[in-house]
Amino acid sequence: MSNILSIDTSSASCSVCLKTDQQESKLYQNNTSNIHGEVIFKYIKLAMEEVKINKEELDYIVFGSGPGSFTGLRVGCSVAQGLGYGLKIPIIPISSLRIIAQEIIEESNAQDILVINDAHMEELYIGEYKNDNGLAINRKPDYMISKAEINNLISSKPKNFFFAGNALNLIDKELKKNIYSEILPKANFSFKLAEDLITLQKFIPAEKVTINYLSGENQWKRA
Repeated sequence: MSNILSIDTSSASCSVCLKTDQQESKLYQNNTSNIHGEVIFKYIKLAMEEVKINKEELDYIVFGSGPGSFTGLRVGCSVAQGLGYGLKIPIIPISSLRIIAQEIIEESNAQDILVINDAHMEELYIGEYKNDNGLAINRKPDYMISKAEINNLISSKPKNFFFAGNALNLIDKELKKNIYSEILPKANFSFKLAEDLITLQKFIPAEKVTINYLSGENQWKRA
């Protein structure tokens, strides 16, 4: 087993959680945008104090790698890279849409999930996932569509699909079934995914960390 620090700053929410062999810290979270850089180190310190380890005992850093807020993602990436460089430990980037899908699986045992998040500029981030033995697995890589396309996409999915994200208000009323509105990525729902990636040795050194913007600079949400 390993000591895993998980952070997500890809949305209006900044969250931190830490898991060790013996315990998992509570979720430290703030839902106010534009202050991620002010609170994240405080949350990391509180999580380490709670589980009684110091940063030198960390084995992996997990971070929500997007898509999402440009400014928020830069904060999370910089923190993950800085800790990874300084401690000489690997980084595990995980799609922020996948983290949302994982929460739906753990909370409701959903089998098929479509995550729909606002990308602004009249576009949406889309993640399609399936439940594979309790893990959110991509049906296809995360992608973008225009907001005008959302109801056609929803209509094309079987009735057993669950829908989550912060843009579900765009769905026509008659299509609103199995809805989980306003769910933002939370760091504690990345641990099962991270442990699977560790087993598969799918982690990277700090210098190779990148952010999944999914779109060009004209689409970035600066929040």
